[in-house]
Amino acid sequence: MNATASGTPARPADTHLPDAECERLARPVGSPFRLASLKLPPVRQRAVTALRALDVSLAEISETISEPQVAMSKLDWWRQALLDMTEGRAEHPVVQSLLAALDELGYAEEARSADSFFVARLEERLGATRVELEYEGFAAEDDLRSFLDARYGSLFSLYARLLEADEDATRAAQTLGRWHGRLERARLLGRHARAGRVYLPADQLAAHGLDEADLYRPQARAERERLFAEELERIRAGIEGWEGSRRPPRLFRILRAIDREHLRLMQADPGAITEARVEISPLRQWWLAWRASW
Repeated sequence: MNATASGTPARPADTHLPDAECERLARPVGSPFRLASLKLPPVRQRAVTALRALDVSLAEISETISEPQVAMSKLDWWRQALLDMTEGRAEHPVVQSLLAALDELGYAEEARSADSFFVARLEERLGATRVELEYEGFAAEDDLRSFLDARYGSLFSLYARLLEADEDATRAAQTLGRWHGRLERARLLGRHARAGRVYLPADQLAAHGLDEADLYRPQARAERERLFAEELERIRAGIEGWEGSRRPPRLFRILRAIDREHLRLMQADPGAITEARVEISPLRQWWLAWRASW
């Protein structure tokens, strides 16, 4: 990477391919994230897109790699790639695009400081993937909350930072990330349960007379419906109450609007959570995004 006269690394002359790879991973046509990030200034859009692409790349490890040793090796590779980033080196297109966008935004020093807010949040995100790969369940609410903060809150707080949000808004973004993630886990509950991973606290299951295996067995349907209804209401309260003292950035308003629509559809039939993933039509998502942007 070239450097400017001031010593700050300059944006590479050709980042078309790295940026295009991030677009492919993070902003497929019709996706909520694409709609939410559509009107951002170009360099901020590149930065949050690269962060989202990194998140997608890490998610693919736990979601698509079935061999534990292969998955852990892949995670270790990403950990080394982020360590290299703090030293100004970037081999993967996602890291190249991220580092270039951070440099252009003036975050070069923070991206290269191992104890910075930025790197600490990325380490949390890596740690969440390890928790998924070494899944042992979540005994209590605090355990699940810690995971969700690392898995989703970390990235949302970084999005806020890149949008120049203040500390209050950054904390609010982390809270939204936690509830956004909890809703995503509810939408994928059936698939995860069949794979042996349940993102609900054991004490919450026990309160309804259930264990993890009951979530994909035909028995205990009534108990499951009560559990799911309770979980969706908890998520609804969290999503509705997340805002800080100022109006949230457009990115978060749109993501929340689409989350609320998913939640509305799921609450109409809580018992179906493990049977099918709720989806919203692209046209409906566009309308929700347009409405939330004002």
